[in-house]
Amino acid sequence: MTGNKFRETLLSGKTVYGTLVTSTSPRMFDTILNLGPDFVFLCNEHILYNPETLGWMCRAYRAAGINPVVRILQPDPFLATQALDSGAGTVLAPYAEDIEQVLELVGAVKFRPLKGKKLRNILLGKEKPGAELEACLKNNNRNNTLLLNIESPEGVANMDEFFSIKAIDGPGIDGIIIGPHDLSVSYELPEKYESREFIDLSCDIIRNARKSGVAAGGHNGSRGTLSLQKEWAMAGANIIIHSSDVFLFADKYQDDINILRELKGEKNIIRKAGDNV
Repeated sequence: MTGNKFRETLLSGKTVYGTLVTSTSPRMFDTILNLGPDFVFLCNEHILYNPETLGWMCRAYRAAGINPVVRILQPDPFLATQALDSGAGTVLAPYAEDIEQVLELVGAVKFRPLKGKKLRNILLGKEKPGAELEACLKNNNRNNTLLLNIESPEGVANMDEFFSIKAIDGPGIDGIIIGPHDLSVSYELPEKYESREFIDLSCDIIRNARKSGVAAGGHNGSRGTLSLQKEWAMAGANIIIHSSDVFLFADKYQDDINILRELKGEKNIIRKAGDNV
């Protein structure tokens, strides 16, 4: 599910499924293909991929019909276009907070190669592209999807304004993703993911986006996150980014080893990684 089909699926309200992939191993590529997710999440904000390797990963997954979702380092239009040049099908911009940031991101992802004052005038509705330019922009960007990380009170407060931005052929924003670590910290609920207050906060964000017809979901880059993912799914999330290759390995390894420890009459060991991506 790549390109325009991925965008249309989000817009229709249907659910897409994927996970964070940190491994650059060719064997991991084979494994992911056999599992058949709709997309892979490649986080270029917290994980150091070699740029050339990231490009090959994007193109390989896309050729296999799996949409590469690349999170850029910061909400910057030049990083967004760089990700698209690398082969990303979807750009995920972290910590989106104000309308100026988001306008620039929509311009980069949905109006390329247009830049400068002309782009800004079109985005602000001060100018309309001619028929030939409009057709060019539609064709060049038909397969590009833009997602925003909502991770702060400012981002939450401005969601409706973000959703009002239009591209040439539809919404400027195709979906939002909750970043629970930053969201919890910015709301002074640091890492209290299982608290009723945080669950209600994050689920309300998802519900509000879905009521506006915008796709929504969340990704928690730590271990043991199935319960939170279930809360989001029940709140209407239709972008399911569940855990990561590393954390799923860790959870499964720990569960299996503890079964074997019990057989040997030894105590279970419960260890949780502190990484948050």
